[in-house]
Amino acid sequence: MPIVRLSLKALLALFAIPSVAVAEPVPAPAAPESASESGAYIAQIGAGNEASIEQAEPGARASIAQEGNGNRATIVQKGSGGHRAEVGQAGTDHVAEIAQDGSGENLLAILQAGGQNHAEIRQYNEGGPTNSAIASQQGRNNVLALVQDGSDNQAHLVQNGDGNAMTAAQSGNLNRLDWTQNGSGLSDLHIEQQGGATIQLIQSNGPGN
Repeated sequence: MPIVRLSLKALLALFAIPSVAVAEPVPAPAAPESASESGAYIAQIGAGNEASIEQAEPGARASIAQEGNGNRATIVQKGSGGHRAEVGQAGTDHVAEIAQDGSGENLLAILQAGGQNHAEIRQYNEGGPTNSAIASQQGRNNVLALVQDGSDNQAHLVQNGDGNAMTAAQSGNLNRLDWTQNGSGLSDLHIEQQGGATIQLIQSNGPGN
């Protein structure tokens, strides 16, 4: 594979995702026009980066862009539906893991900037409308984990700072989670929602909040 000399900002623009230097909410990836657009798109700049994509058609599409050193990204998409996944990482020693399975139009995006951040998102949907999740981490040593199981669940998770943690689980249908942490050393609230719930939460001014 030829080396593509593009900035991460340019790479993310190809995936319809803004630069990770911007802390604004990330829009969901654009849906492919047809199943024929399914494929794996990987671009890496730096040393020691690893990326893997496993897809079992139809409709799956994956895009990975990594700039820096020692980053790892994994995308697994199985089952029917309109799976999409996007990963953009800038910095060093980030880990991003995405797994989607089942029917429905699933959407995912993870963006990380800084160093040693870890994000893991898993979505399961046996039918019904779209599940979507967008996660963004900027700083160092942040950890984020999300599991969604059901239909028409949406999550938007943002961490800005160092040493923050988020874990959340949504099951059932029609859950909405918008969670932002700004600061360092912020507490993990271990949010769990089970059907028809909505939470909008902002934590700031760590540590210990």
